[in-house]
Amino acid sequence: MEYGIMDIGGGMRDAFGAGVLDRLMDDGIEISRCFGVSAGASNLSNYISKQRGRVLRFYDTYPNRRQYMGIWQLLRHGSLLNMKYIYEELSFPGKEDPFDIESYMASDKDFMIVATNALTGEPVYFPKSSLRPFEMRSIEASGTIPVLCRPTIIDNIPYFDGGISDPIPFMKAFESGVDRLVAIITKRKDDFRDPERDQRPARILSRSYPKAAEALRLRAQTYNRELKELLELEKEGCVLILAPDDTCNVTTTKHRRKDIERLYRKGYEAGGLVDAFLH
Repeated sequence: MEYGIMDIGGGMRDAFGAGVLDRLMDDGIEISRCFGVSAGASNLSNYISKQRGRVLRFYDTYPNRRQYMGIWQLLRHGSLLNMKYIYEELSFPGKEDPFDIESYMASDKDFMIVATNALTGEPVYFPKSSLRPFEMRSIEASGTIPVLCRPTIIDNIPYFDGGISDPIPFMKAFESGVDRLVAIITKRKDDFRDPERDQRPARILSRSYPKAAEALRLRAQTYNRELKELLELEKEGCVLILAPDDTCNVTTTKHRRKDIERLYRKGYEAGGLVDAFLH
């Protein structure tokens, strides 16, 4: 039996996923195939490197710094999130809170990182090997929010958040040979996406990246279809969906520390369901 775990991100809401993965590390649960979108890709990279507790600091501590995110960053650099600060100045070897790239590379876990090609609007699936010493741009690309952030450039190709084009990539998991999948969702699992939310940002994005804008315009349709299919697979017993009963007032960018910690604790508690599912 081949097991997989998928974290679909959701910005600051994925403090829930951080809690799930810390619980798995505390319980000694190893899942060999990992699939990450946006913040979920960051979470899973730390699960692979076995840095328990590290990713929580990127939800409850560093976002309170002006260098990390906010209107000041948007006005100064054109991006709400300072990706260079997050993925280089904090995370490179020898920096304040380094990602353990050696442990990550030594792990036998498989990892797929979902991003969106800004020129085509199609999903791109970066492999585990795309992360290397002093190179974390595939993770950065996966979490680059369109309109609020400038695209991340890799080999002269601009990328945006993977949640635009393949927000719940369970099919890639099963196509890769996974038999049973743990799926981390950061909203209530009956919370379908409102198509109207994406129309205005899609119009703005269409001025520079029309294909990505079209994917963004259809994002709710894609998300809702994939979620319905995932819920059916849960009924069949081959998927375990872990989702909060509420998001504790946390949104993609809203991040009061006490709310983040409540949501993290919900994730930690939900992670206790995984062992029974795997056995």
